Amino acid sequence: MMAFGLAGHFAAEAVIRHQQVHQLNELTEVVLRRSELAVDFAAASLDELAKRDLASCAPAALQAIRLHVYQRSAIKDVRLVNPDGSVICSAYSETLEFDKGWADRRDMLPSHDKKLSLFRVEQFGGDALGVLRDVNRSSALVAIVGINAGLFDLMPAKLRAHSEVILALSNGAKLGEFRLDADKPLPGPI
Repeated sequence: MMAFGLAGHFAAEAVIRHQQVHQLNELTEVVLRRSELAVDFAAASLDELAKRDLASCAPAALQAIRLHVYQRSAIKDVRLVNPDGSVICSAYSETLEFDKGWADRRDMLPSHDKKLSLFRVEQFGGDALGVLRDVNRSSALVAIVGINAGLFDLMPAKLRAHSEVILALSNGAKLGEFRLDADKPLPGPI
């Protein structure tokens, strides 16, 4: 009887652990899907700007780009860059002062869509995702996509204090994270 009870306990524990891992994997897929949607949204925005021939630093083009950014809250800025990735101009030039660093073209990562490159934009107050699409041989457009806690805050209430959700690029560059009390160690992490 005791062996049966012990075996039942271990079997139930294994089933529960398997279910927890399955649910955590599903939540990871949600974060990944949300991130991919943000990239797809930025790519579609850049395509639209390129089709409208707005890859320019002309005042009228920058005004049209600012309206475009205003209408799409996930995008913080759009920048025109040289082939090496250096910034030529920005729809919101004041946002350039918030950048801690800017990636060189060699540091940008290809995405599944071969026309896009992804990179971390280090900014004061939190990092952003840069999505670059070549327009022609002499220029490219970059959408600066905001990464906020809403993207990561998806853990059920019972797991929130025991979890940390991190979004990083394939090169390990961390784009964002969500943790209930970031200053405290995780109590009993799963």
